[in-house]
Amino acid sequence: MGVKNLIIKGIKKPHRVPSYLKKKIGYAYSIHIGKRVPFAYEDVVGAWGVKGAGLPHFSARLYREVKLLNEAIASYHAKRSLEIGCGYGRLTPWIAEHSQQHYAIEPESVLLNDAKKLYPDIHFYQARVQKMPFPDSYFDLCVSWTVLQHILPKELTKTVTEIKRVCTREAIIILAEALGEKGGKRAWEHTLEGWEDLFSPWRLTWSTERKIEETFRGYAGLVMRFERGS
Repeated sequence: MGVKNLIIKGIKKPHRVPSYLKKKIGYAYSIHIGKRVPFAYEDVVGAWGVKGAGLPHFSARLYREVKLLNEAIASYHAKRSLEIGCGYGRLTPWIAEHSQQHYAIEPESVLLNDAKKLYPDIHFYQARVQKMPFPDSYFDLCVSWTVLQHILPKELTKTVTEIKRVCTREAIIILAEALGEKGGKRAWEHTLEGWEDLFSPWRLTWSTERKIEETFRGYAGLVMRFERGS
């Protein structure tokens, strides 16, 4: 099957595509159309399913991540908030609780359609973080939860510049990203100093280890809060 037909089949009928082809569809899409990191629907929604860790682990992980999210945002309440790479809306309702109006972007239409069905009151946009359809200084809360670590390194500076463009001077920026110096085909780590340099003049005012499960022994990076101040 040609690349074009493979992509079309995957977009129109993802539920009918064999699992071994889904990764090929994601890879083909990223290379031939979007120039993005390889993506497959099951990588996002199925990793904790039947062949993954299962629902008990998913529930425990979700609980801890929501707790970390709430600790990072604390008592702050935004007028307009932005969620970068919302996926199918896993964290969307909890971020929205901290804002009068919540907006979310997601480049993958399959995931975005699921999110729209689950949360009809949220303002969803199919868009990439590298070029967002919002005016300057529009949001006073911005959240990226394990999204920027999947941005191609050569596009990261441009991406962060775009995030800062849509944020007000008083905006709080929350990041949950991998830390280190490793790179790969789908994710790239960055040092804490690297994140601080990228988001300057916003300053790191709070951080904590992103421990996603009580029994999780691996290191999953940091949750960080950036503020510009006066």
